[in-house]
Amino acid sequence: MTTFVMALRTLLRHKDRVLKGLAAVLWLVIVILSLLPGSERPHTGYSGNLEHFVAYLGTGAVTAFAFPAASLLRLALPFVVASGLFEIAQIFIPGRSPGVDNWMASSLGAFVGILAMRTVVAPLLMRWRRKT
Repeated sequence: MTTFVMALRTLLRHKDRVLKGLAAVLWLVIVILSLLPGSERPHTGYSGNLEHFVAYLGTGAVTAFAFPAASLLRLALPFVVASGLFEIAQIFIPGRSPGVDNWMASSLGAFVGILAMRTVVAPLLMRWRRKT
């Protein structure tokens, strides 16, 4: 058995702690990046909406995998509320400009990430785990 497969099995065995920790770290990254002044925030060169969508998609997917028993509403609602609050807070942060479009991109990204994890990724991982 390869080292990668062994590491993946170990990760899946301890996935609750690992994934909850990773979800918390990703949430913290979103909080920090959302509240940094514009001059200090790193930019990818892509549109702000794409940055929001991708950041929330990944965080939503990891959060959904970390909390498999949580309903879709319980997973998505905190993202929708938090991203809205971050956009409102940006009114008071130098170099930042809030936008409904950013809030929608964030919320949609989280929803797509949660849905993709629940309907595609998690079932495939569990099927693979049963086979190995």
